[in-house]
Amino acid sequence: MRAQRGGKRSWLSRAGGVALAALLVGPVAAGAPPAAAATPDQPVLVRDRTWSVRGGPSFAFGRTGDVQVMGDWNGDGTATPGVFRDGRWHLRNRLATGATELSFTFGRAGDVPVVGDWDGDGRDGVGVVRRARWLLRDPLSAGPASHDFTYGRIGDVPVTGDWNGNGRTGIGVVRNNRWLLRNARSAGAPNHDFRFGNVGDVPVTGDWNGTGRSGVGVVRGRSWYLRNPLSAGAASQSFAFGACGDAPLSTGSARTEPGVPTSMRGTEWTRLPTSERVVALTFDAGANADALPSILRTLRNTGTPATFFLTGDWVTEFPAQARAIAAAGHPIGNHTVSHPDLTTRSDTEVRSQVVRADRTIRAATGVDPRPWFRFPFGARDARTIGIVNCTNYGSVRWTVDTLGWQGTSGGQSKATVTRRVLDTLQPGQIVLMHVGSHPRDRSMLDAAALPDVIARIEARGYRFVDLDDYR
Repeated sequence: MRAQRGGKRSWLSRAGGVALAALLVGPVAAGAPPAAAATPDQPVLVRDRTWSVRGGPSFAFGRTGDVQVMGDWNGDGTATPGVFRDGRWHLRNRLATGATELSFTFGRAGDVPVVGDWDGDGRDGVGVVRRARWLLRDPLSAGPASHDFTYGRIGDVPVTGDWNGNGRTGIGVVRNNRWLLRNARSAGAPNHDFRFGNVGDVPVTGDWNGTGRSGVGVVRGRSWYLRNPLSAGAASQSFAFGACGDAPLSTGSARTEPGVPTSMRGTEWTRLPTSERVVALTFDAGANADALPSILRTLRNTGTPATFFLTGDWVTEFPAQARAIAAAGHPIGNHTVSHPDLTTRSDTEVRSQVVRADRTIRAATGVDPRPWFRFPFGARDARTIGIVNCTNYGSVRWTVDTLGWQGTSGGQSKATVTRRVLDTLQPGQIVLMHVGSHPRDRSMLDAAALPDVIARIEARGYRFVDLDDYR
């Protein structure tokens, strides 16, 4: 959002790079924003590391897995790209492919980045949100936070914007489809409290009509719905832009949700997209949590990363255990609410299973599970994969199922679990295990075999990774 800074140039004034590919642009609905003296913010999409500004340039910057942001880093009136990568910021002052021009550390891995003109000097600063704690810094350099306060709840989606048009960026959170926006950069009550969009939409913010005051918006699949007033009501403008799975933001904001890796769109991973000698351990949680303490202890003692796919019902029944997974630093994926065969459900039911589980996981753990999704029973088809992609998730299947879930009564043992993993060992292997005990014989074979599995895989020259390494 550039409007409040009188005389500022358009972000288009020095736009370079290749023109936006026609396939990204859909029809614009009636009611486009009126002409204004200031330049409205524009929708932006990121697909892997390629950025596309609606009506403007496309360019490459950063790496796959970065969190993308846009801001006016040098105060010249042009919003340009930046990325946040494990606590380090990489900023560029041009809308074109090229190298980082300013890099510094602020925050840490796992923080949610935000950007804004916190002090009203015409130059954007950076910030991070850590659970519900906001740490904002005015200078673009390493150092302590200029503003440090708590706002919102764990699991909220942080957003920023100049809500009152005074030239200083305010803060906000989106909780399901409820927007709670505050003008000041401090703890306190929201100045604006309203609902807009649907649960599961991706929130975006920007000065859509060039008035100097930020509005709100949501992205649903490839459909954008933007609203100028900070109140409930219909979209001021709507249009199609991009494709399901793209990561949306604007020229005045940070990305709030990750996109789906292109290698997962319309299909799924049965192994990681790499030729390196790496293995991803994944654990599904949908029944009980009996084996989880042993699994977490083994992972901690061996320094082994892993990814956990949780159902919403499991999180509701075992919230402390879900938080323990998050506290250990393991990525969490979405495994639906109640573990149904999604191929037998309607489009509406499929989306509801994904969205409600997402909401439950965020509220309990503070972790964003996107883009990792696993279909119950591995049951999927082109229709259900497409729906999942349009909720900004990609399907992660497996290379090998240990069958430890069948228990000793099903003819399995610690030795068979280990043998199945080693017999299928290959670069990029995804191993499926479970955190529960067998419902009748109470065996926990995956947990029992885990130390030996880890040791023997490493003895063969492999190392372990989690899915977040391949966003």
